[in-house]
Amino acid sequence: MKTLSSNARLLEIVIGLIQILKQGEITLQTNGTESILLQIENNKTDVDFPQREVFKDILNLEVMKEESILERLKTLADFAEKLKERGLTVTISHKEQTVLTLGKEANPTISPMVTGTNAIEINNLIELTKLVK
Repeated sequence: MKTLSSNARLLEIVIGLIQILKQGEITLQTNGTESILLQIENNKTDVDFPQREVFKDILNLEVMKEESILERLKTLADFAEKLKERGLTVTISHKEQTVLTLGKEANPTISPMVTGTNAIEINNLIELTKLVK
């Protein structure tokens, strides 16, 4: 059985909190360092990753270095579709700069051709590139 890293466990906590909470702010820490910051308002949640490594670990990007950024986004497609079906939106940010919008409020342009869904919007390709390098 595969053991989840502490960062992957944090994502499981985040998903559970999104489903339960309606409004507020939460900071999750790993070893005394801010790992994930949540801001929740009704059906919209911003998940900010101050540390790039946390986001990379969650998406297991270290094993997919040969793939393009857009191909890596396919791993988020199922999650984004479920959010959209439930009328929920999650924005993914790095240091308070929105990188991706998932779910109901996503308004993609070209990314659906690669991700196979209109539930993922790339808000800032430059920051996304920095985040996943």
